[in-house]
Amino acid sequence: MSKSANGDLNDNSDGSPTSSRKEKSRYVTRHNKYYMVGGDLYVLIEHVLFKIHSYFFKREARNFFDDGPADDTNSRPHSGEIDHGTSEDKAIRILDVTVEEFEQFLWVFYNPYYNIYNAPIASWFTILKLAHRWDFPGVKAFALRELKRRELEVPLVTRIRLYQDYEAPPEYLVPLYGELCARDLTPTEDEAMELGFERMYRVFKARELLRSPVEASDSGPLCPLPEGLTEEATYPTIEEVFGLPPYSPVDGEDGLYGGGESHRQGEAVGSRNGEQVPTIKTPNPEKKKDRTKKKSKN
Repeated sequence: MSKSANGDLNDNSDGSPTSSRKEKSRYVTRHNKYYMVGGDLYVLIEHVLFKIHSYFFKREARNFFDDGPADDTNSRPHSGEIDHGTSEDKAIRILDVTVEEFEQFLWVFYNPYYNIYNAPIASWFTILKLAHRWDFPGVKAFALRELKRRELEVPLVTRIRLYQDYEAPPEYLVPLYGELCARDLTPTEDEAMELGFERMYRVFKARELLRSPVEASDSGPLCPLPEGLTEEATYPTIEEVFGLPPYSPVDGEDGLYGGGESHRQGEAVGSRNGEQVPTIKTPNPEKKKDRTKKKSKN
């Protein structure tokens, strides 16, 4: 294998079966910044080869060296293999991280300005994601501090989702959920989609608990309707919120919206305890006369 003038690794293979390993490296390019003199850890991402210092990873990371996909034999160290990542041919291959993301993560260790860590807010979330994935507790805590300092740059629900996904400590999540549950404006449809069903269900449950004038029961918060507002009177609001057409009562039903409370109570009585209550019909005098005439003829 030879190296071109621009640092690319070229394959001089003759097409024989023994050259298949070299074929993989034909288009591999050494990173222009993070292929470092003195580096002893080789990482391959998107055909870009990094040569960095293993010290930072061995000092803190708990999951980095066995993070590769289980079905990729080139990205995970084999049992007893101690030279994984120690040469170009044995580089650790990471398939689901981009070159840009790994650059942002390495910047934490190789920032030339020491105490000045200015980066876009999105970069800090990338650093948090990879620190959480590879279990760098110190880097993760550092990223969380920077995000906390600049948290107003990120929408509330997005912060909640990302902190929850990357298992931020409770002291980060509790105030954010508190803000969402205490605000006057209910969560929007987009916010509900972002948080997901389970989290949003808990948000609405907490909001009802906080606003309920009645003590909660074992089955959940009690949030009664305002005095004087009947169930039927909620129908227009239901139609608006759910996008349903105006409700039309079924023929023969009475009440404001067809039957009303008395109609439902009648149904409840008729099926009480799972038993069918017999219905007593009003006698029809005309039918009685007909039956009498039939008997007299016979």
